[in-house]
Amino acid sequence: MRPIVVGYDGTPASDAAARWAAGAAQRLGRGMRMVQVIPWPALRSRGGAAVALGTDALGRAAERLLDKSCRDIRRRHPEVEIDTEVLIGDPVPVLLREAAGGSLLVLGSRGLSELREVAAGSVMAHIATHAASPVIVVPADWRPRPDRPRQVVVGVDGSAESWNAIAFGFEFAEQTGAGVTAVLAWHDPTSTGPGDMLFPVHDRDALAEDGAVVLSEAVAGQTVDHPDVHVTEKLVHGTPAKVLEDEAREADLLVVGSRGRGRIRGFLLGSVSRAVLHHAICPVAVVR
Repeated sequence: MRPIVVGYDGTPASDAAARWAAGAAQRLGRGMRMVQVIPWPALRSRGGAAVALGTDALGRAAERLLDKSCRDIRRRHPEVEIDTEVLIGDPVPVLLREAAGGSLLVLGSRGLSELREVAAGSVMAHIATHAASPVIVVPADWRPRPDRPRQVVVGVDGSAESWNAIAFGFEFAEQTGAGVTAVLAWHDPTSTGPGDMLFPVHDRDALAEDGAVVLSEAVAGQTVDHPDVHVTEKLVHGTPAKVLEDEAREADLLVVGSRGRGRIRGFLLGSVSRAVLHHAICPVAVVR
């Protein structure tokens, strides 16, 4: 079986990502592959030409970081097989390539400064949009909580990506002994672009009923395929990102599709998935 791949860089967030991946690998019976990517360092000469710097020292430092992290993981999870590698290149294509060979790609969600967090967020969003495998993003302050039942929260909105997210959430829950809370957030009609015509009067009961139908249909097939998974359906009025963040406060994993039912889909990560990646306090899985 394909391993769980961890993008590691020595930050507290990547340490949390490694801890989450190790626990998941143990429950799923998979190996781990921890990868640290070193961007090729270069300086500009006076003439404007790029002068490459040596990477031997950087590589050795990266290997020491990986070894230190792996020692702790092996102590806590001795049955998990761990492979490590230091790679040189642009982190985005390297991690996308690694994701293609893994079952999951796990990343940390916080950088070391506000500026770095903005840059890391853009990288993270790009990877989550284009990775061949589901991407799990783990907050830096995440810690396992073995004292309570495991719970997976799945966002439902009726889109194709939402169906894929639901399927992933149920399968992950079944394999890890967790329950599933399927959440659909419905709200009053809003403008999604210039020129949108909105009815001044709308039937809120009808909107809620439509949401309930979408939620029920989304869950029905999964309960047949995963009869041992305990399921709770929640229809909540509110903005999707805020509802999902609130519902997932005590969850072990929040699962969302990479894009929802928004009018502009393009190549960008959806607004809901992007928002929960930055604000959810539990690990978030983004599924294409």
